[in-house]
Amino acid sequence: MCVQAHVKFPIDYPYSPPSVRFLSKVWHPNVYENGDLCISILHPPVDDPQSGELPSERWNPTQNVRTVLLSVISLLNEPNTFSPANVDASVMYRRWKESRGKDKEYENIIRKQVAASRQEAEKDNVVVPTTIEEYCIKHKAQPTTEADMTDFYDDDYGDDMEDDMEEEDFDEDNEDSGNGES
Repeated sequence: MCVQAHVKFPIDYPYSPPSVRFLSKVWHPNVYENGDLCISILHPPVDDPQSGELPSERWNPTQNVRTVLLSVISLLNEPNTFSPANVDASVMYRRWKESRGKDKEYENIIRKQVAASRQEAEKDNVVVPTTIEEYCIKHKAQPTTEADMTDFYDDDYGDDMEDDMEEEDFDEDNEDSGNGES
């Protein structure tokens, strides 16, 4: 599914969380009808006992774009039906899951959205992968050359120091230990 979204960062980011809104229609238990996403990591770091969220599940300044996107992807794959933004989608999803896919109402809506998003992507000249092979980028093995096998670091670095040390004449008996005793 190809989905467009808008991520907005507040002036006091990273102390306050960004907001995420899907521009594409998304039928999901944790997406409001207007496209806003309901996910703990995007909730401000305030103590709200009525939310049912632990403070550690909410936004904190150590979060970043990567952790937000990973959380969104995770939520899309595994909806939180205990705190739904879209109650109807949540009920349908639960029925679908409990029936092990026999109840097709939720699945049919999702299939229609996927088809619609694919058409939108094609209008924008975006190629949407449809197979695992298309999703996975495979790199061709490059032939190994002698230049590829050389170390990044100059191996002669230590040799210069050893040569200098060999050239110096050390008299261990006359060496000053630096402790004032000679």
